[in-house]
Amino acid sequence: MQAVVDDGKLELLLAETACLRLIHRYGRAIDWQDGAELSALFWPDARVDLGFFSGDAAGAVAFLLDNAALSDRRFHLTANSVLHVAGERADADSCAITQAVGTGADGETFQQLFFGRYLDRFERRADEWRFAERRYLLHGHQAGPLAESPLLAGVARAEGLDPGHPLFRSR
Repeated sequence: MQAVVDDGKLELLLAETACLRLIHRYGRAIDWQDGAELSALFWPDARVDLGFFSGDAAGAVAFLLDNAALSDRRFHLTANSVLHVAGERADADSCAITQAVGTGADGETFQQLFFGRYLDRFERRADEWRFAERRYLLHGHQAGPLAESPLLAGVARAEGLDPGHPLFRSR
């Protein structure tokens, strides 16, 4: 029987998986307005630049939750992540689509779609990976009234999402 030599491949795979999980947990935490989860993703000294907000992790979490509360429902999709891990640091470039649906002052339902990408830096400290830096680059934005098909009238809407929601699942 021949010995298996992994040359650090398992460690690399574990690091990549940890970073991808952070990327995916970020959108979910905002969508569900889960402040504890969102805070746990960042190192306290992390820098966040979303264009419409720039500052530290605590400020970013407060801003993101306040902003999410302005919509009735939210949706984040992050994909096409390309990661590079080098020791205790990793960098990622990911594409993102975000939708926010809300009710305007006129009572009409509107939506906003954002198309962009995140440029992330992760750091592993005490064997835990978290965001050390997150930057958003906008590719495009669309806004206007939301036209939903009457055929979807019976489909449950993702409104009122927060950790107290009966369908909330902790990570």
